Amino acid sequence: MMASFAVRLFFTILRLIPVRLLGAFGAGLGRAAYYLDVRHRGIAMRNLNRVYPGRPDAWKRQISRESFAELGRTCFELPHVYLRSKTFLLSRIEIENEQVLLQAESLGKGVILTACHHSNWELGALCMSMLGHHAEVVYRTVRQLALDHFVLQARSRFGATLRARDAGLRWMPRALKKNHCVAVMVDQHLSNGSPVPFLGYEGLTTTMPAIFTNKYHTPVVGVELHRIGKGFHFRLKFCSIPVDEQVTDDIETMRVICDSFAPMIHQRPELWLWIHRRWLYLDEKEQDEQGRDEQNRKNQEQV
Repeated sequence: MMASFAVRLFFTILRLIPVRLLGAFGAGLGRAAYYLDVRHRGIAMRNLNRVYPGRPDAWKRQISRESFAELGRTCFELPHVYLRSKTFLLSRIEIENEQVLLQAESLGKGVILTACHHSNWELGALCMSMLGHHAEVVYRTVRQLALDHFVLQARSRFGATLRARDAGLRWMPRALKKNHCVAVMVDQHLSNGSPVPFLGYEGLTTTMPAIFTNKYHTPVVGVELHRIGKGFHFRLKFCSIPVDEQVTDDIETMRVICDSFAPMIHQRPELWLWIHRRWLYLDEKEQDEQGRDEQNRKNQEQV
C-alpha cells in the first residue's frame, strides 16, 4: 500500500506541471532515447523497413525518432490522464461518429471495440467510460505490483471494468449479454495468437474479437484516437467495421478488423508504437530460414 501511495504521490506532483510542458519534456526524452536505446531503435527500423520498403532511409529514421518522441510524450502526459477530472479530459477531445457506437449498442448484442497503440492510447481507453458507456477493457498487467494497483485504479475510476489478458474469457459472454462494450487492442504480438496480416505482414494476433463476432454476431467498432498537432488535443473517432456474417473463418474476420486500422497508421505513422516487435513471428521465421541457408551453404562447402 505504501508503494502504491508513493506512485500516486509522484504522479500528483508531476500533475502540477502543465500538461503541454510535461508532454514536450517527455518528447525530448523520447528523442534522446532514440539515440541511446540501440536495441529498440533497431526494432523500430526493422519494422519500418518491412512496412515501407520503398521509402528513403532518412524518412524511416525520422519516423522512428518521432515515434520515440510520441511514446515519451504519452508517458509524461499520464499524470494528467490518470488524475485529472472527466471534465478536463473531455474538454481536450473532439468526438466524431459516436452515433456508430450508439447504433451498435442499440442492437442489444454487446459491442466489441478494437483499437491500436496509436497516439495516447491510455486516454483512448478511458474515453468509453467517460462518455457513459459500460466498458470492459482487456489489459496486460504491469509487472510492478504497486504500479499495477495504481494503474488499475486510474483506468477504472470512471466506471470501466478491467479484465487481465491472462485471466481467460469466461466473463465475456456475460458482458456481451449485458450489452456492454468489450475493448481489446489488436496490434500486439501475442505468443499464443494466430498469424493475421497487419499492415500487410503476418503477426501473431488475438482472434478473440473474431471468435465472438462470428459466434454471436456481435458488432465490431473501431476506435481511433488522433493527436491534433503535438499538444494535448485529440480527435476520438468511431468507425464501423463491416464484418460479413456469412464468413465464419476467424482469421479472415481478423484480417478485416486489422486492415481497418491501416489508413490511420499510414496517415501519421509517427504516432504508432514501432518499437514493439509486432512481427516477431516473421522475424523468427526469417532467422530460421537464414540459419538453414547458412547450414546448407556450409554442407555444400564440405562436399
